[in-house]
Amino acid sequence: MNEDMLRMILKRAVTSARAPGAVACIGRGDQRLFLGAADYRALVPAPEPATADTIYDLASLTKVVATTTAVMLLRDRGVLQLDQPVSAFIPLPGLNNITLRHLLTHTSGLASWYAWHTELSGRLQYIERIAATPPAAPPGTIRTYSDLGFILLARVVEQAAQDTFDAFCKKHIFTPLGMNNTTFNPPEELRPRCAPTEQSEWRGRLLRGEVHDDNAFAQGGVSGHAGLFSTAEDLERFCRALMEGRILAPETVDEMTRPGQVPYYPWQGLGWWLDPWTSGANGFLPSRTAIGHTGWTGTCIWMDRADKFYTILLSNTCHPDKSGRNNKELRSRFYTGLAAGFYPDATNAHTGLDKALQDQFENLRGKRLALLSNTAALDQTGRPILETFALNPHIQMRYIFSPEHGFGGTAEAGAAVSSQGGKTPVISLYGERKQPSPEELKNIDLFIVDLPDIGARYYTYMATMKDCMAACATHNVPMLVLDRPNPVGGAILEGPLAQQYGSAVCCAPIPVRHGMTLGELALYFKRLFFAETSLQIEVNTAENWWRELQFDACALPWAPPSPNIPTPETALMYIGTCLFEGLNMNEGRGTKTPFLVCGAPWLNPVKVLKQVSEKARAGIVLKPVIYIPKSIPGKASNPDYRDSLCQGITFNITDARLARPFTTAVTLICAIHQCHPELKWDPVFDILAGGPWLREQIQAGRDAKDIIEHIQGDLAAFDAQRPRLYASLEERARAQG
Repeated sequence: MNEDMLRMILKRAVTSARAPGAVACIGRGDQRLFLGAADYRALVPAPEPATADTIYDLASLTKVVATTTAVMLLRDRGVLQLDQPVSAFIPLPGLNNITLRHLLTHTSGLASWYAWHTELSGRLQYIERIAATPPAAPPGTIRTYSDLGFILLARVVEQAAQDTFDAFCKKHIFTPLGMNNTTFNPPEELRPRCAPTEQSEWRGRLLRGEVHDDNAFAQGGVSGHAGLFSTAEDLERFCRALMEGRILAPETVDEMTRPGQVPYYPWQGLGWWLDPWTSGANGFLPSRTAIGHTGWTGTCIWMDRADKFYTILLSNTCHPDKSGRNNKELRSRFYTGLAAGFYPDATNAHTGLDKALQDQFENLRGKRLALLSNTAALDQTGRPILETFALNPHIQMRYIFSPEHGFGGTAEAGAAVSSQGGKTPVISLYGERKQPSPEELKNIDLFIVDLPDIGARYYTYMATMKDCMAACATHNVPMLVLDRPNPVGGAILEGPLAQQYGSAVCCAPIPVRHGMTLGELALYFKRLFFAETSLQIEVNTAENWWRELQFDACALPWAPPSPNIPTPETALMYIGTCLFEGLNMNEGRGTKTPFLVCGAPWLNPVKVLKQVSEKARAGIVLKPVIYIPKSIPGKASNPDYRDSLCQGITFNITDARLARPFTTAVTLICAIHQCHPELKWDPVFDILAGGPWLREQIQAGRDAKDIIEHIQGDLAAFDAQRPRLYASLEERARAQG
């Protein structure tokens, strides 16, 4: 993105948020990409244009630029340890059980803030009041963003360093980095460049060059939670130094920004926020390695350590008064524009499970729960779903239900899986039993679904969910779907709409590659099958995901949802190669690459491949191969042509965005039909295909290209009316105007 585009993004963000103005600085490594201003730094008493050297009240950016950095510097020098109690530095009894780590991670149990500025004066009075105030929760049990904790940390720095907090920060952070415009309580000569905040009723004046936060002001303008002033250029120096390991050792920065330090809130590092969300009020970069923080006055930093990309956005959205403050709109507009330009093909997706975890399962407290899931349902750190639920002792899980392959996801396709007793029974819904019983549903308040579907109509998990929806509709039990990105994307549709449906491998009139998430499927099934019922369905949508993005772009951990779908590439190719299960051919079961190879002893792959057009091969390399299917217990005990030499064709996906596996498979089957009278059709082919139409077209000798083109009208009509919980990349870009 060039400077003009970045200037336009900044200007549109300011206009959309109705902010007075803003300054932004963007760069990568030692290359600055943009430094500029938009509109005004002051509106009253007279308009003043914002300039690149405008000094802003950073508000809570103080917490990371000054306080966190100071604490970690002292830790690295051996002056303090993060697991020391606060009382080691502030000897007050109310601080015995709170550690410095608790304060840095906002897990101290202290409240967010109190309006104590009219009662107290000076940091010592604040510290005494904090210590005497009972915590809202025991330390280490919940994450509550807390100004109070960082007020304590400033005093810890002073005690450990034997220096004032502001003096220590100047000597050891700002001056060494050349941050000459960064200070607490800006001197008179800098105040004309300071962006004013609001007209303070309490202080009776327009605040300019004095801290906006009243609690910081009551402490003399110097506090660990607020009070710092700076420019975008100074913060650029800080970001570069932090990412390059020049202010703190690289291993220290690694420690500060490691996800999962707070197990029940993995997005909190030491001071810094990690792995941002599009729906939040803090702005975002769609990268798993992004770290950042914000300030109440309208300030924000996000940077991506993976490629040393930094973004600084400074504004005074509370000027001339806080009634017009809209930080969320300012940051969302600004960072959405940057995301579209700098991260067009990748993201840091979050699942519906992650969202429930972010809320610390608050909405599930006190409810009796049932869960339909398996162990492939992971959170973003790779933990199975039951492990995440176990983080909250208030979760009341009454029943666990499993789909095909069992809760462990290890049973072979079609194999019966027995239920298991125990404190929380694990009940199989694949086989003769397909629904929770009325007795079980009487004992629950909410039925939760989190199944890692793979985006193909043949996959039986959606059928199991549909059966559970029917039971919940009958017994008036609400359902919550913890949604996940569709691993094969949500933009491309393939295959005919099923005309005959009702089986586990074809349960609804949808395309083979249906483009929906499980949450969207649930909403579609409700409309189609349960419209006349009172079934309540809520979807915890996935975050930071756009329909064009497939699994490899999401930066999520992959666990095989079933034994023969070991990789995302397999899931994509399965859309086409599952059809070979309905022919007298081997579809790769009994090999190390199920669904990525097909063959039979009678197949002539060279002859067949000569009839496959380049268009049908787009994004997929097809090659002849010789292989022998073997018995693989737990995956394929008795595969077709077991222990027989098969001549086959391998599928290697080279570009998932171009690949159309259903088109490729149909083209191959047409060619095999023409070349080989040995080809036989099993009744399961029609079940997989949603009726006899596809088989009849191939048997009639119709060209594969014509078959695929014939179904495009139906796909377009379906696309227009299917549920859409997620935007496309184009819609994301269009949102920027």
